[in-house]
Amino acid sequence: MVNNRRSEFEIISKLLDISKYGAKKTELLYQGNLSYTQLKDYLELLLDNEILEEIPDKHNGGKSRFYQLTKKGNDFLIDINKTLSYLK
Repeated sequence: MVNNRRSEFEIISKLLDISKYGAKKTELLYQGNLSYTQLKDYLELLLDNEILEEIPDKHNGGKSRFYQLTKKGNDFLIDINKTLSYLK
């Protein structure tokens, strides 16, 4: 029987997809269906590996941040989605 829980790759794929055009932390949290602790861990991993970049929001004086896919992140997203398509 197959486990119905999402894999880490599925979660990362979802976060990267949400971040294509920039997303705030709350968008990633709710649309990614994650706890704050999970989101914090995934963001740290993705930022450290330059998959996502953190961009200050100019509309509020840079107090909040957007998270956006990098070129490397876009390539990674394509690879993850290709891999996941083999498993469905």
